[in-house]
Amino acid sequence: MIGIDPVGKIINGINKWQQIKADAKNDADRIRADVEIKRLETSLETLKENAGVIKKAMDFKVFWIPWLMAAVPVAAWFAWGMADSIANGALPDVAELPPQLKEYADVVWQNIFFTGVAGVGIQTLGKVLKR
Repeated sequence: MIGIDPVGKIINGINKWQQIKADAKNDADRIRADVEIKRLETSLETLKENAGVIKKAMDFKVFWIPWLMAAVPVAAWFAWGMADSIANGALPDVAELPPQLKEYADVVWQNIFFTGVAGVGIQTLGKVLKR
C-alpha cells in the first residue's frame, strides 16, 4: 500500500508523453502523444473531483461511521505488519489480504492521505486536547 501515488504516476506519464511528443518524427506520433496527454489530464481532473467529493462528505458526521469502519481495520492491519517488521518477525504473521480486499484497502489507504484526513484528524485531536 505504501508507494501508491496516483497523482505522481499521472504527472510522470504526462511528462513522458510530452517528451515523446517533442521527440516525435511525424504527425502520427505527435497525435498519439496528444491523445495520451489528454487522457492523463482527464484522469488527473477525475482524481481532483473525487477528492473534492470526499472532502465535502467529510463535513457530515454520517460520513465518518462507514469511513472509520473501513479505515481503522486497514490501519490496524498495516500497523501490525510494521510492528512485526520492527520485531524482526517475532509477532504472529498477518495474513495477506485477499485480492478483492486489497484493492478496497488500497483505496481506503489512499483516501487517508489523499483527502488530507491525517491533517484534519490532527487538528481535531489538537482541539480536543486543548479543552
